[in-house]
Amino acid sequence: MRSFVMRGALAALLLALAAASLGAKTPGKPKTPPNQPGPSPEERAITLAKEALADGNVQGARDYLAPVTSGRVPHEKEDDFAYLTAVLIEDGDAYQEALQNYLRDYPKGLHRREATLTLAKVRYVRGEYSESEHLLALFSPGVEKDFVGRQGLVLLGLAQLARGDAAGALAGLHQAGPDLEGSPQEEAYDFALAQSALHASRPADAGDALKRLLEGHPKGDYVPQALYALGTGLEAVGRTGDAAGVFRQVMVRYPASYEATRVRDRGIRITVEPDAPGPLALRGGFALQVGAFSRRDLAESLAKDLKTSGVEDVSVKQGPESPPVFRVRAGAFTTRDEAKAMGERLRRERGFSYTIVPR
Repeated sequence: MRSFVMRGALAALLLALAAASLGAKTPGKPKTPPNQPGPSPEERAITLAKEALADGNVQGARDYLAPVTSGRVPHEKEDDFAYLTAVLIEDGDAYQEALQNYLRDYPKGLHRREATLTLAKVRYVRGEYSESEHLLALFSPGVEKDFVGRQGLVLLGLAQLARGDAAGALAGLHQAGPDLEGSPQEEAYDFALAQSALHASRPADAGDALKRLLEGHPKGDYVPQALYALGTGLEAVGRTGDAAGVFRQVMVRYPASYEATRVRDRGIRITVEPDAPGPLALRGGFALQVGAFSRRDLAESLAKDLKTSGVEDVSVKQGPESPPVFRVRAGAFTTRDEAKAMGERLRRERGFSYTIVPR
């Protein structure tokens, strides 16, 4: 959506420059017809909501849109209003239904690609990998040149992988390489490619993708995960000494990360371990609560997705409420900082919200 708004802003700028140029050639001529009405309050609110959402200010977008009623929306803004109304809904079930309604009611809508990608993410998070993959068939390798399309290709590979088709995911991601290499999604692409290669028993391919990620994005969001995955890949081909060296890099460079905790659980230590717990410290004092559902099957689907993402110690806890609430919890962390590092990773990569709770 950001690219849509930026293109709109650029077009507006060019039009303004053109109008100024015409005005300079004909002195005294008004730039707009004398009695032309300005935008209505509804038009202004929808425009401001679009801009706020493009800037990541979701609550601001909701505030701008709240006073607008469907009966007063100008015809030319109905598509924008329908999409914004759907994507800004807070309730999970209503959110999915609203996106489906938008796609049904606007088969050639301006925001069809964004709505399809968002709905595919919802299905993916719910563990509905085949349904997510079906939606993502809208995006085709070899032709995607914008932010939405490239995100769709990466998610398509992850959905295939989560469904159990690692070989298909690897082949599709390789085919999508020309669309993704050198793009802002390259880091996520390389990590998805590496994960698919590891699950497809292609450790050499995984190593190549991870090395490319680490060299091209040495301070990227995926570096702790990439280092840990590289270590496991080296172990898979019998290079245990090299693997141990990579694991130690995780502990030295990212001591508060979830991956550093996993390295310590392997029994690997460094000479002076930052933030090492004392001899009486209890490990695993904190966990992440990633979701709460009224239906056990939805909680189990989320738990399955977390396990596919490499999260350990995932469980579904039934609460004492009536009717019961099923809470999805993950991880065993020594400190709140370790728990927060993992929670932020899940929020960044998958859009999960989380709460740190005592284990």
